[in-house]
Amino acid sequence: MPPSSSPIPPLRTTEARWFLRGETPAEVAAWFDALGPPVEGSSRTDRYLAPTSDALGVKLREGQIEAKRLDGPAGTLDAGRASAPLETWTKWSFALAEDSVPEDGWVEVRKTRRQREHEAGGGTCRLELSEVTVDGDVWWSVCLEAEGPSAGARQRALATAAARWLGRPDAPALPAEAAMGYPAWLRAVG
Repeated sequence: MPPSSSPIPPLRTTEARWFLRGETPAEVAAWFDALGPPVEGSSRTDRYLAPTSDALGVKLREGQIEAKRLDGPAGTLDAGRASAPLETWTKWSFALAEDSVPEDGWVEVRKTRRQREHEAGGGTCRLELSEVTVDGDVWWSVCLEAEGPSAGARQRALATAAARWLGRPDAPALPAEAAMGYPAWLRAVG
């Protein structure tokens, strides 16, 4: 299945992500809304290759195929009522002709998400609040994902954003046992 164009250069991120069962609680939506100006949400359906490892994810999204590999641990996040292992990931994206994708082996994930962004320490950190549905099963998810030219820049951006957003008294409880990447979550719900 050759890609139809050259890959976009790899992107390295440091992130923490939590998945909790059910629709997004009203108090969590209110917390996200209180963080700044209104943010429009977007909805889409991504198709994930059914994962066989927690360390590798492959998805189809809007004419792109993306592969994301877990590079390893990057410390621990403890901010307010949120706790999670931090993970470093590398992502590659390729444009792909839709007719070159086999039909079998994919899991459809419907997502509605909103994002905020914070720049600090030479990096950028995004906060994402999503509602995701797989086979009619609804979950909500919070993610902090930092990009930057170095591990230090990503760590500084993520730490600053976590303190700003998750250190608030109205921030949701995000326990370490709910923290995992998409491949681990898809394996758990599959």
